[in-house]
Amino acid sequence: MNREPCPDGGRYTCGMPEHLTDIARDCSPFLDSLVQREPAWWQTLQSSGRLLDDSPPLAEDLATHLKSDKLDRGLRRFRNHEMMRIIWRDLNRLAGLDETLGDLSILAELCLRAAVEEHFQRLQERFGTPRNADGAAQELIVLAMGKLGGRELNLSSDIDLVFCFPEAGQCDGRKSIANETFFTRLVRAVIRSLSEVTEDGFCFRVDARLRPFGSSGPLVCSFGAMEQYYQREGRDWERYALVKARPVTGDPAHGKALLNILRPFVYRRYIDFGAVEALQEMRETIRRDASSHHRQRDIKRGAGGIREIEFMVQAHQLLRGGTEPALQTPSLMHAIDALVGLELIDPEVANTLHDAYVFLRQLENAIQALHDQQTHELPDGEDLRRVAIAMRCDDTTALAQQVSAVRNSIGVLFAQYLGRQDENTLPCDDAWSRQWQALWAGSQEPKTDEDSPISQFSRRLGRQSLSQRARQRLDRFMPQLLKHLDERNISGASLTAVLDLVFAICRRSAYLALLVQNPRATERMLDLFEKSDWVAETVTRHPALLDELIDPTLGQLLPTREEMEQSVSRIFRAQDDLETLLPALNHMKLATSLRVAVAELETKLSPGEVAATLTDLAEVLLGACLRLAQLETESLDAIQENRGAPTGLGIIGYGSLGARELSFNSDLDLIFLYDLAAHENDENHHEKAFTKMARRLISLMTVPTVSGKLYETDTRLRPNGRAGLLVSSTFAFEKYQKEKAWTWELQALTRARFLCGDEQVGRQFDAIRKEVLCTRRDVSTLRGEVTSMRQRLRRQFSGSDPLKHGPGGLVDIGFLAQLGVLETAADAPDVIVVTGTPQQLARLVEAGWLSETASAELIATHERLSRARHLAVICRESQLVGDDRAQSERVCRALLGAHAQAWFSTGSDTRHDAVHPPEGDDSG
Repeated sequence: MNREPCPDGGRYTCGMPEHLTDIARDCSPFLDSLVQREPAWWQTLQSSGRLLDDSPPLAEDLATHLKSDKLDRGLRRFRNHEMMRIIWRDLNRLAGLDETLGDLSILAELCLRAAVEEHFQRLQERFGTPRNADGAAQELIVLAMGKLGGRELNLSSDIDLVFCFPEAGQCDGRKSIANETFFTRLVRAVIRSLSEVTEDGFCFRVDARLRPFGSSGPLVCSFGAMEQYYQREGRDWERYALVKARPVTGDPAHGKALLNILRPFVYRRYIDFGAVEALQEMRETIRRDASSHHRQRDIKRGAGGIREIEFMVQAHQLLRGGTEPALQTPSLMHAIDALVGLELIDPEVANTLHDAYVFLRQLENAIQALHDQQTHELPDGEDLRRVAIAMRCDDTTALAQQVSAVRNSIGVLFAQYLGRQDENTLPCDDAWSRQWQALWAGSQEPKTDEDSPISQFSRRLGRQSLSQRARQRLDRFMPQLLKHLDERNISGASLTAVLDLVFAICRRSAYLALLVQNPRATERMLDLFEKSDWVAETVTRHPALLDELIDPTLGQLLPTREEMEQSVSRIFRAQDDLETLLPALNHMKLATSLRVAVAELETKLSPGEVAATLTDLAEVLLGACLRLAQLETESLDAIQENRGAPTGLGIIGYGSLGARELSFNSDLDLIFLYDLAAHENDENHHEKAFTKMARRLISLMTVPTVSGKLYETDTRLRPNGRAGLLVSSTFAFEKYQKEKAWTWELQALTRARFLCGDEQVGRQFDAIRKEVLCTRRDVSTLRGEVTSMRQRLRRQFSGSDPLKHGPGGLVDIGFLAQLGVLETAADAPDVIVVTGTPQQLARLVEAGWLSETASAELIATHERLSRARHLAVICRESQLVGDDRAQSERVCRALLGAHAQAWFSTGSDTRHDAVHPPEGDDSG
């Protein structure tokens, strides 16, 4: 047994510090009365060493008490026996707060389960076993809420419980009753056994008012009834309460099923901006209640008290828990740690919350240890002295100072959290409010000659049926918007885009709440809508992206590939099925693309960095869809376990994906390979299986969801194009590349690379690619065929996208790099290691094929043209540039020599050229 040194030279009695015994019994008259009434318990606790050891309540000890006494008396005596030890260790600081709260929670759960089991058996003997329509036995599932749900029960707390059972039905006894009747009788009996005051006191006070419909609702209900209630009737404060819900009785599988039913109600899939308003209302209610005169001495409900700490943490959980599974915990301490890990609060704020919570909960226990009463108010007189001693303060004045300091620190944080509900709302008599009310009134008129965008918007809005809450939010937001519009000279197109967004979200008015509460988000929205129609269209189609506008780091701190992979893993853990997974992945793509677009608009990224980030995003999402395609036939648990990389199928990226040069609207050029040697025993079976997997992956990538679709895919670069198999073995791929591939296919191979899937397939592809590209070729023949290919593309895309297809454009620079790689790879194999055009141009300098000056000019032009094309996609104003291509055209002509004239012409439209690329613009 571990012994702690006795403070102040005190003597040990039966292995226990006598000095500490005196302090504990003096600080708790309840403990002292227990020791006097049950000296045998005290002797046993001393002699067994449980007073000095971390020894939580045990079911075996409870069984001993129940064996010697009837249920109700046994529960009370067991509870008091354990309270004797818990109070003594807590007051003498031999137990940390987590141990004290944990032991009290264990004690309550043991007593609850014992009462449920005993009364269930008694009712079962009379009425039989409750069963559903299929004959499966039913049981009582008890949800612990509040402090018990979080395993944070205090010394004299009641226990908040919600009672339910899986399915309706009948009992199978001779005297059958409905399941609901059976479980209602059971719950009433359990509550009596725990709560009634007898000569032995009480066990635990039970509060069942958090159930559906509160005190007026049924005492117990089925899972189906609970689901229906929360879908139709659930209120915001109930979401807040259910954050701490935890099943404490019954089969864990039933408990998990119940939590799965509740989770969509508690934790929304995306940030729930409407909840911000509700939380603000709750915050104001808490604040008003805390400031009332009778709460000044209340350390729980008063200003800077425990409830304010809990609110700040649980509000974060409600707002972010749907997208961050780490926040889906009933434990406040664990939630604080998760908030720090997710960088949602500063470590300094977390330390303040943690330290204040520990202090106030220990103070709460010291108060309740006095007389085993559920109170949170600082006492007076002798009891206050006892509390000061328990809190290790020199006197009551020192205690008051420490309490005041802690509560003030929390009060400051609470005052800042979420802001005031109306602090961003303009006064009702403000000029902009009057203007908006006039516009709204005009929208109700049958005729008007006003054709301004605002008037047209108000007329459109007048035809909409808006809820009272939506109208209230619109009335708060529109004056702000009108003021912002008056302060800036916004273009007609931008104004229309802004009003289209407002119209789109007015019936999903939670987004209006976001803009009301975050004026800077409105300003950021106006700035970006003026610059980029792509941003405007994307946000209007997907208003959930408005959340990104709140983040001050938007456009600055972009996620790394590792962070993208972590986000995908969180999505897999958080979502329940394919119907929720795909929209979540699509939202991640949209949000990341928006951040990249803003970064490029604000010139925070080079074109190469933009392309690399967009490529990383595509590869991560492609890998996620490959995992889904492989695991779709397995259980959801297998998907959520985040198992290792799929085996068997490998995916190769061509074109801009292979070159890591994706833009905002790029599709993905893919081919699928598998290792024949690993599956030669049943090649036909595996080819069909891999083909099915590849088709499913393509479907996952291209299927429309509420958040859009991930990517268009193109598989025409596979061997034999559309006529070829969707999935090829590496053996067949190698044979085709060596014996049948056209020169344009060799050009495409210079930009190809393994992306994800089976690593062995990746290694085989790299070896095949190296051998094929490093084959020595006749330079004259090669240049003629590449030139013919360039002529065909120039003829096909004449007049379209001059930055890409015009003379000296991106295709010319890319073709030149590919030609250089094919000409030099036999002698300088390092040129094939890279797949991007700028990187290939740099390697060609090392190979001696290109001068440093020529390479630098081509790379600089490639960067300027790439930026211009990116901005042409996302910007409202055209970014087309002409002169940027002149220098690259001169460099190309100089390098091509005799082939230059043919290269820059459209050639003849013959059909016997030795080039047969797939239709469409696959060159980039």
